[in-house]
Amino acid sequence: MMKILKLELVAFGSFTDKVLDFSVEQPSLHLIYGANEAGKSTLRRAFTHLFFGIPERTADAYFHANDQLRIGAQLVNDNQEEFIFYRRKGRKNTLLDVNNKALDEDCLQAFLGNMTEAQFTALCCFDHERLRQGGEDLLNGGGNVGETLFEAGTGTLKVHEVLTALDKEKEDLFKARGTKPLLNKSIRVYKEACKRVQDNSLPANQWSEQAKKLDDAQQQHIQLSQRLQIIRAEQHRFERIQRTRPRLQRHQELKTDLADLEHVILLPDNANAKRSEVQLGLLTAQNQEKQAIQDIEQLQNKIAAITIPETLLAQKMTIDDLRGRLGSHQKAARDLPGVRTEMRTVESEARALLQRLYPQFDLQDVSTKLAITNPQRESLKKWAEKAPALREKQHSFTKRFAELTEQLAQHNAALEALPQVPDLTVLKAALARACKQGTLEDIQLKDESEVRRLTEKAEMGLKQIGWTGSLETLEQTALPKMERIEHFERRFNEYEIDRQRIKERLLDARQRNERATQKINALSWAGEIPTEEALAKARQGREQHWKKIKPLALTAKGKAKNKEQANLSLFGTAEASPPLLDSDKKTLTFDDDEVSLPIKKKGGKGEINELYQVFEDAMLSVDDLSDRLRREASRVAEYSMLLAEQQGAQHEQEQQTKKWHTVEGLITHLQNEWESSWQPIGIKPWTAAEMRSWLNESLNLRQQASVLRERRQLLEERQHLIAALCEELTQAITPLKAFIKGTILTHLSDLIRQGEACATEVTNRQRQREHLLLEINTLHREQQRTQVIQQHANDALKEWQNEWEKVLMPLQLPADTKPETARNVLNDLDQVLNKMDKSNGLRRRVDLMLRDAELFRSDVARLAQKIAPELVNELAEEVVPTLSNRLNQSEKDLTRYEQLQQRLQVEQQRLAHARQQLQISQAHLQALLEQAHCADLTALEAAEQASSRKKERQRELIEVEQQLLEQGEGMSLADLAQAAAVVDIDQLPGQLESCKEHIKQLEEERFSIDQSIGELRTLLKQMDGNAIAAIAADDAQLALAEMQDLSTRYMQIHLAASVLRKSMERYREQNQGPVLKRASELFQRFTLNSFCGLKTDYMGNNDQPILVGLRTPDNLVIPTTGMSDGTRDQLYLALRLASIERYIEKNAQMPLLLDDILINFDDERSKETLSILGELCQKTQIFFLTHHPRLLELAKQTVPNEHLVIHQL
Repeated sequence: MMKILKLELVAFGSFTDKVLDFSVEQPSLHLIYGANEAGKSTLRRAFTHLFFGIPERTADAYFHANDQLRIGAQLVNDNQEEFIFYRRKGRKNTLLDVNNKALDEDCLQAFLGNMTEAQFTALCCFDHERLRQGGEDLLNGGGNVGETLFEAGTGTLKVHEVLTALDKEKEDLFKARGTKPLLNKSIRVYKEACKRVQDNSLPANQWSEQAKKLDDAQQQHIQLSQRLQIIRAEQHRFERIQRTRPRLQRHQELKTDLADLEHVILLPDNANAKRSEVQLGLLTAQNQEKQAIQDIEQLQNKIAAITIPETLLAQKMTIDDLRGRLGSHQKAARDLPGVRTEMRTVESEARALLQRLYPQFDLQDVSTKLAITNPQRESLKKWAEKAPALREKQHSFTKRFAELTEQLAQHNAALEALPQVPDLTVLKAALARACKQGTLEDIQLKDESEVRRLTEKAEMGLKQIGWTGSLETLEQTALPKMERIEHFERRFNEYEIDRQRIKERLLDARQRNERATQKINALSWAGEIPTEEALAKARQGREQHWKKIKPLALTAKGKAKNKEQANLSLFGTAEASPPLLDSDKKTLTFDDDEVSLPIKKKGGKGEINELYQVFEDAMLSVDDLSDRLRREASRVAEYSMLLAEQQGAQHEQEQQTKKWHTVEGLITHLQNEWESSWQPIGIKPWTAAEMRSWLNESLNLRQQASVLRERRQLLEERQHLIAALCEELTQAITPLKAFIKGTILTHLSDLIRQGEACATEVTNRQRQREHLLLEINTLHREQQRTQVIQQHANDALKEWQNEWEKVLMPLQLPADTKPETARNVLNDLDQVLNKMDKSNGLRRRVDLMLRDAELFRSDVARLAQKIAPELVNELAEEVVPTLSNRLNQSEKDLTRYEQLQQRLQVEQQRLAHARQQLQISQAHLQALLEQAHCADLTALEAAEQASSRKKERQRELIEVEQQLLEQGEGMSLADLAQAAAVVDIDQLPGQLESCKEHIKQLEEERFSIDQSIGELRTLLKQMDGNAIAAIAADDAQLALAEMQDLSTRYMQIHLAASVLRKSMERYREQNQGPVLKRASELFQRFTLNSFCGLKTDYMGNNDQPILVGLRTPDNLVIPTTGMSDGTRDQLYLALRLASIERYIEKNAQMPLLLDDILINFDDERSKETLSILGELCQKTQIFFLTHHPRLLELAKQTVPNEHLVIHQL
């Protein structure tokens, strides 16, 4: 357990050298009170920063500098080891000892139990916000037991929200039957891309060859995998046999043992204990029977030896009465001589005292000649008490009259010595006008300072805007209008927008051109693409060759054609079409079917043969291009589209480049126009936005210049006013120079103080004169009143003397007797009367004592005659003790007789019970023998041992069979035994090793084939030149990469939610019982028995247990959703404190920091909570922070004084 003995806030927040002493002899609740803004939040942060360091950015450095922040503490652990340290703000070496030397953080962690800051904050720090959040979590979670206990135990909040967010994010990523989640979309995109790749891939001979190699490699991979699967299965079979062989052997041994024990009768598990119990009961019953018989015989002998005197017992009341009167009788006999002596002494004292007062009288004369009534006695005392007061009053008023006469003479002399005071009207009026203006000189100094500040500010502003002239020049300079600047800014922005738009379009055109070029190149990789332009070019070449051989064709045909007809296009008109080539006949056939020229093979002699060969090649090229255009129409169309897109992009690029240069020229022209507009004021402008700010600053400077002029004018006016007031005050003070010290001052404030001091001095002189006059009048009136009272006192003293003579007459005393003397005579006379009364009382007592003694002796003689005649002649004082002793002995004998009779009945009952138990035990023993088929106890014990041995073998057999079934992977016991029987146990390790080697070799071969498969797949991807397939493959790879990322995120979320739920479930299983039991007790106390406890229940179709409260008095089940906000807060607090107690029992104890958690509790529930905290502080140190003084009163009423310590911030 770690405790904080002392906390030192050396320099932290608003605290300086603040020390809180927490060292007490007994465990106590430390209640820390402070009003708002007293520093409770700072103190709470100080605890955390003390243990785990002050953060880089802290809100507690507003009073002390960062490098001066210091927090110190003194800790102690269970071993009474103390640790004193300080914490400073910094990045390293922040833990210091008392000498400011760096300490290792492990020194502190040894006391903290390696607890992190997050754990400390969650487990040991608890405030009202966390309490409210905990109550809301109970509402949101519906009271789920796992979530509730986990939150309360770990201090983690919003667990239900975290789980809900994880589940929602997981569903947003993937659903088994969903289409909208991201991972489902990625899978669909990947499948579609793979299908496009498959549909758009073009076959080729080389590609087919490589594809065949890939198929062969994949077949080899499948074959190797199958062989690996077979060998691994064989290895697994050998391992299973090796694992189950020992237990199969043990199984066979157990079956053999059980076969040997087949004849043994199975007895109950407690047969041995039951037999021992029956034997013990039988022996006990026999012993009890024997002892009861002996006790009964002894008791009967003792009863027969007792004799009871009935006559003596019948006079018990009379004997008791005489025994009680005996003491009084003996005491009276002892006291009688003393009483007689005292009576004579009192009479002698009364007579002597009377002779000293009145020698002429005897005791018999007192009642007749000196009789005085009570009214006369009270009257004498009353007038005797008045005498001192009357004389004192006469004396004091005579003295007071003389004192007043002397004081009047002194005051009159002092009044004549005082001088006359001047008039203060002029001075007060001047002071009033001066004071009415306030502290003009201070205001003047402030105005001067303000004028200097405004001047410096204006000069600084001029420097900032780059103005070289004065402030007055700036005021007079014509500045451009804000609208013109905004106009230029708008035009600059428009041109800039146009330039950005052109730039974006130019970049877009470049990108489209590059993409089209890349796609064209991708199509070209699969072979040259025929185009309409290539076909037209080929036809043009064919036409040229035809022109060369046409004359030869016409000559051969024998028909002449005109020149116009020969110059017509052979292949571009509807009248002439290209000749058809007949490869079999080696001839050219024309539309008119009239000319047929033989086609000679290349290599023939003459120029005609060469012309024919060239024309033949041209014809074949045109036909091939035409056929390819038809066969590869899709590629041709795509190629045409890409070419068109490329040309369009190039054209767009050229157009946007021209627009770029145009806009650049417009911007240059606008910039020149912008600069020329600022030439009249002689500055080179910045950007329009900057110059707009410049113009605003200039306008502000103009306003500052106006304010500066007004302040300077106001300063001059105030200086004139101060001079006028100084002159007026000087003229008013001059006539009163006699009442001031030193010379007249010059400054206004000095003159005001001097004038006020002068007025005060004159006023004091006037008040002193008025005070003397008032006292003279008062003394005069008091002198007159004293004289009247003095006369009344003299009259009262004369009246008293007349009454005093009357009250002395019953005592026969002279008139000049003093009051004290009269009181003494009266007191002595009272003593005489008291002694006479005492003497008479003693005489009556002596007579009564003689009469009682005679009566006692007659009663004793009469009783002795009845029950003991032999004592009749004895003294009464001896007879009574003798009879009393005989009575006591008879009563003891009677009591013993009755006790023996009761014991005899008990022993007889015990004897009957013992005999009954003996019969029962014998019956039980016989039943056990019959159950085991045994004749005696020896055979029964052997049968019990055999039965126990058989049961043990059966239990072990079941366990072995269960283990074999678990390790047999679904195989029956017979199959496991048969599989193990066909394998030689000695060859089994070698066979396992051979399997492992074979598996290793096959895996290496499969790895090599996997590499070949990867290389072949890469090669096939490179050979596939179809652009659509390439794009689809890229899309598939992107989708696959996205699937991998989303799958990783899905698994992370799934594992996080699963781990969190399993952690909560494991925590619930480990702590539900003790935590809920303690929390139920605390919750009952928190709610003042409104709830009688907690329990787990199930609601609706939900299979998760929830926490419910039981409402008294009928145990009505209330879920957390049906509780009020305050009750949920108290439920969470009960769970939290119960979890903390559970944590303290299992781990190192840490201080608990509570910050105003009772804000929403009423007084009664607050008192109960404080009482519980007072109990909990016996287990761990608790700091309770509050700003409510009411809680201090409740704590004092609830928590014992020895367990409560209050600290004031």
